[in-house]
Amino acid sequence: MQRIIRMTALALVAAGVLVGPVAEASASSSPSVTAISPSHVGQTSAQFNGTVNPNGASTTYFFQYGLTSAYGLNTAVKKAGHGSKFVKVSVSASGLIPGTVYHFRILAFNSHGGAVGTDHTFTTVGPPPPSPTTLPATGLTTTSATMNGTINPNGAVTGYVFQYGTTTTYGQAAPYPPQSVSAGSAPVQVSYTLPGLTPGTTYHYRLVAYHGTTAIAYGADQPFLTEPSPRPKPQVQASTTPHRIRHKPFVFTTSGKVISPSSIPSTYACSGDVAVRFYLGKKNVGFTLIPVAPDCSFAGPTGFAHKPGHGAKNRKVTLKVVVYFRGNGYLAPRFAKTQRVTLG
Repeated sequence: MQRIIRMTALALVAAGVLVGPVAEASASSSPSVTAISPSHVGQTSAQFNGTVNPNGASTTYFFQYGLTSAYGLNTAVKKAGHGSKFVKVSVSASGLIPGTVYHFRILAFNSHGGAVGTDHTFTTVGPPPPSPTTLPATGLTTTSATMNGTINPNGAVTGYVFQYGTTTTYGQAAPYPPQSVSAGSAPVQVSYTLPGLTPGTTYHYRLVAYHGTTAIAYGADQPFLTEPSPRPKPQVQASTTPHRIRHKPFVFTTSGKVISPSSIPSTYACSGDVAVRFYLGKKNVGFTLIPVAPDCSFAGPTGFAHKPGHGAKNRKVTLKVVVYFRGNGYLAPRFAKTQRVTLG
């Protein structure tokens, strides 16, 4: 039974679950470990070093490493022999990120138990990877868009491209050949205008920046929608209240909503403005331009200092209200249903 308990503990140590010496292992037979500073530290590689005392039983060891003390990566498992003295051990790791702090520790185990070393850190050589940020696209038309971003070079000349396509797998890159920004420590704005796109199509893109062939960093995905051709017509709902005002001040509020087809997301549909005109017969006597809100609603007042037209002060004046959404790059212009209001 004791051997089963020890073997179970051994498996947990190997998996990195246990973070201290195995309780069931005897101090005289379980291995002892000590980590030593890494050597041959380069931009993308390092040699982990330590000492292991097998304490008389056949012992294996490995190192855990990663960007935090949660590690996440293991080196290959190697043999430390079965002696009773400390022996020097080492394992090399590659694929590291330049200019980056890493955590590491050594683990060893044998048939009597396991040992887990304490956490240590080291920093790889060279400048850290660049920091790209993908910004929203601008200058959208039916067949073109400008991709934007910023890059912090983090101390080294930095190359960059925009990856783009109709899905988040991208598949294409521009500009070609790739461009670069000078070494520095402040963000630099970059952009590239894509021609030849398909109208009414959603594209995805991200900014990719790199130092040589090693420190490659990716900005977040940014989607954009090219303007459709032809533009679909929305529905425009509008209401002007109150329907009648008997005395001054004559202030009417026109409110409503632009309802776009489902193919045009509100991010693109909800822009532009609505023109509200008041007519006495064929004469335009009042005008208000109302911006469309991000939720596609609109609301704005129109005031009259006195009753339009001529005649007795106590007369009633009926005005026709014409509401016109003036369109944007994604939606065609559209009138709402005509209304009437009365003054006096």
